[in-house]
Formats: sequence, structure tokens, C-alpha cells
Amino acid sequence: MRILLLILFSLNLYAHPLNITKMTLDLNKTTPTLTMRFAIFNIYKAFNSDKFNETKTKNYILKHIKIDGCKIIFDKMEIHNLMVVDSWYHLKCNKINSIKFNLFFDFDKTQQGIIKYITHKKEDVLIFSPQNEIYKFKHKNIFLEFLKVGIFHILEGIDHQFFLLMLIVGVLLNKYGFKVSFIEILKVVTAFTLSHSITLSLSMFHIINPPENLIEVLIAMTILFVALNNIYRWVLNEWYLAFIFGFIHGFGFANALKELKLDTTNFVQVVLGFNSGVEVGQILIVSVLFPLLYISNIKIKRGLIYLTIILSSLWIIDRSFSLHFMPF
Repeated sequence: MRILLLILFSLNLYAHPLNITKMTLDLNKTTPTLTMRFAIFNIYKAFNSDKFNETKTKNYILKHIKIDGCKIIFDKMEIHNLMVVDSWYHLKCNKINSIKFNLFFDFDKTQQGIIKYITHKKEDVLIFSPQNEIYKFKHKNIFLEFLKVGIFHILEGIDHQFFLLMLIVGVLLNKYGFKVSFIEILKVVTAFTLSHSITLSLSMFHIINPPENLIEVLIAMTILFVALNNIYRWVLNEWYLAFIFGFIHGFGFANALKELKLDTTNFVQVVLGFNSGVEVGQILIVSVLFPLLYISNIKIKRGLIYLTIILSSLWIIDRSFSLHFMPF
């Protein structure tokens, strides 16, 4: 039924049913627009007059269509063949919560309003009648949606996981007790969170935008450095490394978020949700790895260090020359 209505909408015919108002609400533009077509007979009947008054008609229309979240601004109106009225509007919108349409419903219970609703994600048809004057949009919680995106990003990011792995191993090489080691891990997580949150925000709000390829190479280098540090122990405080290198990883998180090609309608919620998701994912990884690594022997820890050195070196080569031989 909806497909049929969309096809009918594409037909630019002057023949027009007296009891149907056709509209197109196009939000896929820099300035959203609303166009409307109806039989002039309905205006004559509404005003009990056979004379057309544009100002009265405009006011009557704006009284009977309300878009919650938008201000509707009249542009122009035309009459075709003395039978059909076309009118154009532009909109100033935030988030559209609902549409109320009841044009001509007060004197004709057979009237319908059909809106072709266009966004950058989809095209749909909304149907209004005296029994169904309001359409409410079901908005997803932007924060929660991008919280999930952030969690899955860190859980799927093998390079970020190896970075965290090497930081945990570095803490455990100091041979603290369980409680002290746990506190040190908390310092690492906090330092990493603080620094990558700063650069993720700076990048997403277009304040600093380093080249994506450079960031990917630098991320691989941070992993290699932390792995080598676990052998040579140049830096004894892992939270310090987490803080310094977290700035680089923050740009990597921002690049992943930019790939979604977001609009800026709820940008703050997007950034906060994604960043919070990264932290939840990070906590999940640490909560699994820390106990396992704590009870593992030194041979396992060394094996993981050498594995990380190999992987990070391959990432550096692969990303530096765009060879794409690494599957992850």
C-alpha cells in the first residue's frame, strides 16, 4: 500500500480528488521544505465563498497543520486551472516529535491528508484522517544508541585491546599484590579515559583534525612502544603512558565515529554516548584480562609481549604503506 502511494505521488497530474490533500515534507535539504496541493473547492467550502483570498487561505492552512519541533514559514501559493491550489513553505526545525493535520476535517469527514516524508535515511508515507489526526515519531535514545556503538567499537578494535593488554601486563610486572595492582589498573583506565576524551571531542567538533592514516600508524607505534617498555622498563608508571598515548587513541576513536557520516542534530549526545560506550567496553576488557593475567605465569606474559611486538610492527608497516595485508 505504501509503495503504491509513493508511485501515485510521483504522478504530476492536475486531476485531483476533492477529498485528498497531497503533501511532501522533505527534511533531506539544508532548509527543510513542505509543499501542499489540494482542490480549491475545499477552500470555497471552508469559507462559504466562491472567492479566493490568499491571506485567509494561508492562515487557515497554518492553523490546521502543526509540526511539533518545527516552525512552518509560508513562501508562496499558486492556483492551477482554477481547480488546484499549490503552496510552498520552508521550515526551521529541531527534532520533529509529531505532526498534526486536520485540514478540511471539520466540515468533511471523508477528507484525508497524505504526506510523503523524506529524510536522508528513508522515504515514507504518512496518512491522516478525521480518525487519525496525529502522527507521533518514535525517536531512539541517541545517547543509548551510540553507547552501544562505542562498546562494539572497542570490543572489535583488536589494536586497542592489545594496547590495554600491554598496559595491564606492565602493571603486573611490578609484582604488586592484587589490591595494589587493581588500584594501579584503575589509574591506567582513568588516565586513558581522560586523555582520549579530550582529543575525541576536539576532533569531533572540528577543532583539531590530524590525517586519519597518520593516526592509525601512530596508534600502532604506541602499542609497540608499550610492549617494548614491558621488556626494557623505560617508564615504570603505566598510567603515565596511558595518559600520553590516550591522546592519540582519541583521534582514532573520532575517525571511527566520523565514518558513520552523522548529521549534527544531537551531536553532544552522540559524542558522549560513543565515548561512554568506549569506556564501558574498556572496563569489560580489563575486568576479563586483569584476573587472568594476574594468575598467569611470567612465560605467558612474555609470550603476549612478543606477540604484541610482532603484531604492532606488522600494523606499522601495513598502515604506513597502505598495503592492507592485515585482516584486522
